Amino acid sequence: MPNLRVLIRLQFILLSVTFWSFLIGQEQPEKSRSFSPLTKKVFSYSKLDFVTSEGEFNEAICTLEIPDLYSDSPPFIAIYYRRENSLWFTESLYRKRLRFSFKDGVIKLDRSNFWDWFEIEEIKIVVIY
Repeated sequence: MPNLRVLIRLQFILLSVTFWSFLIGQEQPEKSRSFSPLTKKVFSYSKLDFVTSEGEFNEAICTLEIPDLYSDSPPFIAIYYRRENSLWFTESLYRKRLRFSFKDGVIKLDRSNFWDWFEIEEIKIVVIY
């Protein structure tokens, strides 16, 4: 009799697991969506563009106008920097979080993304949406 009791319990456990896995599988919404085609825009600035004649940072590069940017799909943005006689690098991917907001086809980059602008020769802002 003990073997029959163990067999009945195992059968009950298997039925329960099957039932719950079926329910869980039915309730999960799709977690990923494919967007195609994606659009990539690159904004390039030399030192003449992001430094004013007075030697100050030109705030104009903090505003990017992209008319076909939809407000329900956040863009991916990366900022690449190049110092004189050096390779391109990006702070936004590994040291700090890139700060921006977007609405109605306009991206506003926070000035704090350009903290060492005075040492930079070139800036590229890549927007993928």
